[in-house]
Amino acid sequence: MRETASVNSSFGTSIKSLHWAIAVLVLLMIYGGFAMTRESATVHFGIGLVVLVLMVVWLTARGRSPRPAYPPMPRWQEIAAKAVHHSLYASITLQPVFGLMMVVFSKGEPVAFGVIPLKVMQNDTINAIGHTLHGVNAWILTALIAVHIFAALYHHFVLKDNVLRRMLPFAKA
Repeated sequence: MRETASVNSSFGTSIKSLHWAIAVLVLLMIYGGFAMTRESATVHFGIGLVVLVLMVVWLTARGRSPRPAYPPMPRWQEIAAKAVHHSLYASITLQPVFGLMMVVFSKGEPVAFGVIPLKVMQNDTINAIGHTLHGVNAWILTALIAVHIFAALYHHFVLKDNVLRRMLPFAKA
C-alpha cells in the first residue's frame, strides 16, 4: 500500500503529541526493563499497558491522516525509512503484548501500578514464550530506535532537510 503524500510538510499536533508521549514512555520502559527490580516491576507492567493503548490510538490516528511527503531523497533511503518506521510500529505494539504473555501466565501475582491484577492463570509454556519474545524484541526495539534517532539527526544536521523538524513539537517544517 502506498502512503498518500500530503501537501502539508509537517505532522499534525495529535500525531506529534502521541509520537513524543510514546517515545518517552518506550525509552523509560527500555531502561526500566534492563534495570528492573521487584519494586519497579508493577510500574513497568502499568506503563506497558499505557504504551499498548497509546499505540492503538496512534496507529488509528496515523491511519486516518496522510503522511507528509518525504523530502527529495534517494529511493533506497525512502524504502529504508518506511521499513524502519513499520518495524518500529510492529515492535512497539508487540512488546507489551509479549510482556502480557509473561505476566498473565506467570507463577506470581503480577499487578500493574500496584492495583490492577494481571494474572489470568499459570501456564509455564506461554510464560516462557512471552519471556523469550519480550527479551529478543527489546533488543530489536533498541536497535530500531537507535537507527531512527541516528537517521533523524543525520537528516537534520548533515542533509539539513525538514525530516526532524516536521515531527518536533512547535517546529515549522
